[in-house]
Amino acid sequence: MKATKYKADGSSAGQLDLPATLFQSDYSKSAIYTVIRVELANRRQGTHKTKERSEISGGGKKPWRQKGTGNARQGTNRAPQWKGGGTVFGPRPRSYEIRLPQKQRHAGLRAILSSKAVNQSVAVIEDLKFDDFNTKSAYAILKKAELVPAGTVALIVAGDDKKLQASMRNIPHVRYIHASRLTAPELLYSDTILVTESALTQLAEQYAPAAKGAN
Repeated sequence: MKATKYKADGSSAGQLDLPATLFQSDYSKSAIYTVIRVELANRRQGTHKTKERSEISGGGKKPWRQKGTGNARQGTNRAPQWKGGGTVFGPRPRSYEIRLPQKQRHAGLRAILSSKAVNQSVAVIEDLKFDDFNTKSAYAILKKAELVPAGTVALIVAGDDKKLQASMRNIPHVRYIHASRLTAPELLYSDTILVTESALTQLAEQYAPAAKGAN
């Protein structure tokens, strides 16, 4: 499977072959669904909460006497049927965390990368190095490659380059992702995945499937 390659200035440099261990034409859609569902669930804070009748202030006195008023009998105005009363079976704080084996997560990430490659949405660029914080230069590179403002770009890099990261973060619709910390939703919901050469090597080493029989 091939992908377009760009020079560090954004000009075209032909095409190259993508690693077969990462990019395959027969990817699993169920693996994509699983890894997306798990990551989105794990991002939920689970801090939602409503008050039950025991947590509502007031209501210590019976609203009216039991008999003789013609009204339905009531013991407290904290009951759910009263305005401002407690909520029945309302949401409570909880954890939405789903544990996913690393092999399954890597399989889902490979499936996402493969689906993007099949749709010709993966490109490779030479390693980018910025001597200073310069968003204008970063935007010029992506514009020359015709990646912006056409859509959302997921830029995958290797190593921590704070100048490169700071130069890219102010560009709308550009997601800066470290190769060792891939996030499935950002990859799937991006129009183009742009990988630096060193990041592509790191991805092939870190996310390639284990050989059969290996411990």
